[in-house]
Amino acid sequence: MAAFFKFFLLHKINFKKGRTKMEVVWEEPYESFSRFINKNGYKSLLIICDKNTFDVCAVKVKETVEKSNGKCKIVCFEANIIADEYALGKVLFEIEQADIFVGVGSGTISDITRYTAYKFKVPFVLFPTAPSMDGFASSVAALTINGLKTTVLASSPEAIFVDMEAIENSPKILKKAGFGDLMGKITALLDWQLSHIIFDETIDLEVLQIVKDTYLKTLNSVGENHFYKNLLEGLITSGIMMARVNSSRPASGCEHHLSHFWEYHRIITYHGIKVGLATLYVLRFYEHFLNLDKSRILERKEYRVDIESWKDMIKRGFQPTFESIIKQNIGRVSKLNDKEFRSNVINRLVEKKEVIDKLIRDAIGMYGELIDAYKKLEMPMNYWEIGIDENLFKISFLCAPNIRERFTILHLYEFLGLTDEVVQSF
Repeated sequence: MAAFFKFFLLHKINFKKGRTKMEVVWEEPYESFSRFINKNGYKSLLIICDKNTFDVCAVKVKETVEKSNGKCKIVCFEANIIADEYALGKVLFEIEQADIFVGVGSGTISDITRYTAYKFKVPFVLFPTAPSMDGFASSVAALTINGLKTTVLASSPEAIFVDMEAIENSPKILKKAGFGDLMGKITALLDWQLSHIIFDETIDLEVLQIVKDTYLKTLNSVGENHFYKNLLEGLITSGIMMARVNSSRPASGCEHHLSHFWEYHRIITYHGIKVGLATLYVLRFYEHFLNLDKSRILERKEYRVDIESWKDMIKRGFQPTFESIIKQNIGRVSKLNDKEFRSNVINRLVEKKEVIDKLIRDAIGMYGELIDAYKKLEMPMNYWEIGIDENLFKISFLCAPNIRERFTILHLYEFLGLTDEVVQSF
């Protein structure tokens, strides 16, 4: 078993994979950027930003390039741009010859930059302008193609330069979104460990501990002067850890599946806000399992999923794409009724109940602190606060396991047939 170790973020993070090196620079970002482009001989730069981030940060990047005797071209989008075919086409039209791309912004700008840099085999760097999401160091991009959100391969940045003044002055809602996204790691890590215990899924204990350290450090600093630095560190580190294990497992569990389902139903708020809210409800599922007797678990060997009822539920929850969802999941759901499979999983659950319970107690132990933090930051803590009606809310927990096959506590409750029991207690 790999040993746990403490991971301290100071002024710079180095991440190496093969010949790749990524730096996160916290001090003198523009001066450091100047030294970076001079050292690497970058003379022609393409800056990608929007009208908001231009005023906040991109204009300083432009001035830095010009002082370094470089040339730069700027692709400046309207605020609230979507990372879709239009946005990608605009970059394509403007690209000409560039030695390096510079993304100035957070979620959408980051995705547009990393994807176009990947497609054109050009290096890129980022200047985040808000601690709003965990994808800064990611090697994938979330794009909207033909109206549907999809995840595609992209590049990780060579470096991330942080202007803390821009971060601290970013809109309050974006800071909330980032905090919600980071707190989602609480349940994401529980889901990862649960799958490891029951199905022997590979787990990286060092990565797990690093992510845990970062969200605890951030949670414990809410209301303090260094909170936003801790928040951004945590979000960046989460992305680095995903790249390290080549998976989103350290950062995404069923709290993200719930968020994706709500996004499917056009619940309009920031992704991290939805993730943060979903995390509170997922913790309630873990609390329910903590209080579940072994005898009750053994009784569930005889439970069988009603396939036709399941199909009806999918039809209600995934209009108009329910047929593809059924096709993708019918094999998985049918397996839940396999007698040998059920027996093996139930026996493993009973055998490892104490081990799982300990992990849950450790996570639930911070629930009160989490609620206090949500109140301080004025985060939503009830589904109706973000426009989810009761019917959509209740079906969410049944539908979420069909978003992705990756095993989570919601998949376990689907297997046990106890999802409704938990939802009725909310």
